[in-house]
Parts: sequence; C-alpha cells; structure tokens
Amino acid sequence: MLEQLQAIGLTRNESLVYDMLVQHGPCKAGLLITKLDIHRNAIYEALDALVRKGFATKIKARGVWLFQITEPDSLLTALKRKEQLTNEVIGEIKLLRQQTDQQITVYEGVDSFRAYWISSLERFPEGTIDYTVGVPFHDLWEKALGPKVLQQYMDLRVKKKIVWKTIHFEITDTERELLKKYPDLTEYRVWPKKFSLMGNFNVVHDTVILQTLNHLPRIIEIRDKDLVEVFKGYFDAMWEQAMPVKAK
Repeated sequence: MLEQLQAIGLTRNESLVYDMLVQHGPCKAGLLITKLDIHRNAIYEALDALVRKGFATKIKARGVWLFQITEPDSLLTALKRKEQLTNEVIGEIKLLRQQTDQQITVYEGVDSFRAYWISSLERFPEGTIDYTVGVPFHDLWEKALGPKVLQQYMDLRVKKKIVWKTIHFEITDTERELLKKYPDLTEYRVWPKKFSLMGNFNVVHDTVILQTLNHLPRIIEIRDKDLVEVFKGYFDAMWEQAMPVKAK
C-alpha cells in the first residue's frame, strides 16, 4: 500500500504514518514513534500534514491527543480535486498556446512519442485529413507505439473519422490490411522510387509534424500556417504523380 499512497501524492513519511494509523486505529504519536524507524520530528510533521490534507484527524481523550484516519474516500476526493486542478492548468496552457501563431515543440523518447500521437488526435477536429509523405521502414511506427497505444490510437481515429491520405514508397502487408479494414478512412498512393526511410512528415489541420525513428523516437511539431501551406503544396504535387493503391 505504501507505493500506492506515494503514487497518489503522499510523501514517504506520510505514507508510513498513514499505513500505521490504518493498522492500529486511534493511537498516540508515541506509538508511531516506537513502531516506525523515523525521527520523532518527522512523524509529527507527517501527522500535521495528514491532518491538514484531510486524511487524518486528532481527538483529545483524557488530555492526550489520539490520531486516526478519516474516511478512506477522502483519498479519492483529494485525487479528484488534484485532477480537476491539473485539468484547469492544462486548459489554460492550451488556451495560451492556441493564441500563439507560431510554435515549435520537440517530443523525444518512447513515452513522449506515444503520448503525443494520442493527445494530437484528441486535439484535431473530427473529419481531419492527415496528409503524410513517407512512413517508417518495416512498420517501425506501429512498433514504437506498441500494441496497446496503437489500438487506442486506431479506436480514436475511427471515432473521430480521421482520414489517412498517405504517399508511400513501399506498401507492406500492414498497409494493405489497414486499407481493407478502414477503406473509408484510408487512401494510399505509391511514389515510384525506393527509399529506406526511418521517418516522415505529416500535414494535419494547423500543424506540420516531422518524425524520425532512426535511433530514439523523436517528433518535431510545428504550428505555423505558412509552413502548413508549403508542406501541403509539396504533398499535392507528389500526390498527383503517385500511383493509387487498391486493396486486394
């Protein structure tokens, strides 16, 4: 339980004291000092913090202070409040970012890579077309996302009717399966030249997305209306020359 308590925001000492209060019910601080290998001052600080946060309470009986936990639901209430505050902060940050005409953000590493593709899809309007040139070689994009996140992404894509309009340099079995499975949301063309690519660029809504999977997954997100037009122009020119792909 200690790890879970720390995961929801309690410090290590607060978690140890809280766990001891769960085991022993109403008790004096002296019992905690005896049972726990923590300095007495740290125990008093943890008790004060638990009381202040609403996770514990103290009552005076025969001139002695006894400490006990409050209803366990208080943990959930505090967590929900923290989530609410976090959402409010995120909302303010997003609002400020939307007010900025030009913005470049770099996401690096597997966790950031996976989180980005879900959050970006949530941001794009329903029915958005994702214009893509070049895809990671040997299905590296799917492997980088991992089965769980990939399924989450595809479910969200279908729900929001996000269309893939992609210029490939090679069509793999994975692409053909996706073309069969999502014919209304998938359109492929092949550029008649072979490349061993480890990345690609996307033009989606108000954003240009540059990504590479050569060593560490990395995304460069550029929100710039002028660059969106530039990259979309390159895409359109290539699209006209590329050969349509049909599901077999």
